[in-house]
Amino acid sequence: MDNNGGGSSGNEQYTSGDAKQNGKRTCHRHTPQQIQRLEAYFKECPHPDERQRNQLCRELKLEPDQIKFWFQNKRTQSKTQEDRSTNVLLRGENETLQSDNEAMLDALKSVLCPACGGPPFGREERGHNLQKLRFENARLKDHRDRISNFVDQHKPNEPTVEDSLAYVPSLDRISYGINGGNMYEPSSSYGPPNFQIIQPRPLAETDMSLLSEIAASAVEELKRLFLAEEQFWVKSCIDETYVIDTESYERFSHAVKHFSSTTAHVESSKAVTVVHVEAINLIQMFLDPEKWKELFPTIVNKANTIHVLGSGLPIRGNCNVLQVMWEQLHILSPLVPAREFMVVRCCQEIEKGIWIIADVSHRANFDFGNAACYKRPSGCLIQALPDAHSKVMWIEHVEVDHKLDTHKIYRDLLSGGSGYGAKRWIVTLERMCERMALSSIQTLPPSDRSEVITTGEARRSVMKLGERMVKNFNEMLTMSGKIDFPQQSKNGVRVSIRMNIEAGQPPGIVVSASSSLAIPLTPLQVFAFLQNLDTRQQWDILSYGTVVNEIARIVTGSSETNCVTILRVHPTHEENNDKMVVQDSCKDDMLMLQDCYMDALGGMIVYAPMDMATMHFAVSGEVDPSHIPILPSGFVISSDGRRSTVEDGGTLLTVAFQILVSGKANRSREVNEKSVDTVSALISSTIQRIKGLLNCPEC
Repeated sequence: MDNNGGGSSGNEQYTSGDAKQNGKRTCHRHTPQQIQRLEAYFKECPHPDERQRNQLCRELKLEPDQIKFWFQNKRTQSKTQEDRSTNVLLRGENETLQSDNEAMLDALKSVLCPACGGPPFGREERGHNLQKLRFENARLKDHRDRISNFVDQHKPNEPTVEDSLAYVPSLDRISYGINGGNMYEPSSSYGPPNFQIIQPRPLAETDMSLLSEIAASAVEELKRLFLAEEQFWVKSCIDETYVIDTESYERFSHAVKHFSSTTAHVESSKAVTVVHVEAINLIQMFLDPEKWKELFPTIVNKANTIHVLGSGLPIRGNCNVLQVMWEQLHILSPLVPAREFMVVRCCQEIEKGIWIIADVSHRANFDFGNAACYKRPSGCLIQALPDAHSKVMWIEHVEVDHKLDTHKIYRDLLSGGSGYGAKRWIVTLERMCERMALSSIQTLPPSDRSEVITTGEARRSVMKLGERMVKNFNEMLTMSGKIDFPQQSKNGVRVSIRMNIEAGQPPGIVVSASSSLAIPLTPLQVFAFLQNLDTRQQWDILSYGTVVNEIARIVTGSSETNCVTILRVHPTHEENNDKMVVQDSCKDDMLMLQDCYMDALGGMIVYAPMDMATMHFAVSGEVDPSHIPILPSGFVISSDGRRSTVEDGGTLLTVAFQILVSGKANRSREVNEKSVDTVSALISSTIQRIKGLLNCPEC
């Protein structure tokens, strides 16, 4: 066995040339430098792809088979060692349980009846009581069934949630979010919204003390990680981002791994930025779950405060706020699993004008079943700067079990620091702080161009509607109501059906369809193509064969790629010379609201159609934007994780449509599948047109 722990199975390779032909095998031992490099790479990426293996071949001057077999042997060896350690732990637990069992059996022999002080029940008495409990249980079940049947016979003839999701009405009429009836018609009351409800339990004094200790420990750990950077942080050999050095971290933290499977891994990353928001205001937004979601709409889908344990006063000097929060995080595509955390969040001022907000997972005493992610002490350090600026340093440190299966095209992205890592939080914070600053302007800035938006109030109303559109689109991407349609899965299309009851969305049955693909162009090239109005009519089903003009543009960031626009779709007619000409009348014109952005990791283009009356309410500012019904569709554009910026590397593109299906109710499975096939065909044809226009037919 090699002294470095690699083992002979991993560090000795056999050549397969003439020696094999002569019936002999030649042993080749790797040098200590090669082994050290391979071990370091294995810690970050135990399953390198062909490109990464070739890179190691060139760097270490080894053959591809040697690299391949070394990683295979190392994975086998690691699994064996983990299994051995697990067996030792399980054996110890088994011995402890046996001892406890024997102690309880001895105690039962001398237990007394609490009612009379006599000897305990014998076996016959216990059996008799158990039989009585069984009879009582059967009686209660029968009583419940009779009540349920009575309710079913006397309830109104309205479909339940289960009935609604069992079919999709005929596609006699398909609406892309345009409600032909009353714009303020109340939403359907069929069933609850589709999200996990966390039931808070009363906390005992011991629970509060334990949570306080956990939070205090997390703050102390983050202090060391933030303030002693050279000691704990190393540059990743995969994407050159900074990650925590495992050995240094374990020496001071004594961290316990929460997942023992070979599919589990640890993600760590850090990033820093300066934003034009006062530190106190930023902290208040971080501690308010609603503002937390608004600040990170493309990451945080849902968030709730379960308990507030510390000060409920406004944030000020020496604050020490402690709360228990549940949050669901999701990015990019339905092919990327959502992550759920129950965390203790603590805010503490560690020096004058410097705060730490720490998150650490804790599941005790809560009804929370998602055990696939665990957040080690993570969070941010916020430092107040002059002129209402704040410096924000961010650390993400998470254990993830790969039984949350991620599609292979997103694995490179998630294995680096640009998946759920600190950089994504930082670039989103930068973009949203810029947007907040521009939305607070009372007058129309010179960067805006508009024929229809004439006041600052109208501008803010349209920006708010765009924010809600992006938030709704991102929530839809989790596809939590997914229903399996095997034929569509083979075509690479994910389908979800829901009975819509959300406020601000058209009521009825909504079919969502999504597909993701890799494109060998940079994200900036793909974004520019999708933004081009001259070619939009060639791929967009809403404007196919028409002329699209921009009638309003609201800039939402320092880059011209970040904006909210209003588009007008003009129908055309064909003249005798086969030329398409725009119709004179504008009564048949359709409008679209579009919100888009591009940052250091990718971008998003989200849009929804509106009729003239609805758009009038949006731009007038007379109506709360949350009351305007809207059903967005769009694109998520991301780098593929093989390069560090969006200026190089390939693109991962997600296309997602939401379609309101209405018409005569028909519960047959044929209509159900026909409806899904129609929606799937729309998204498939859109993808094929885009690939053709980008000259990427094979991607």
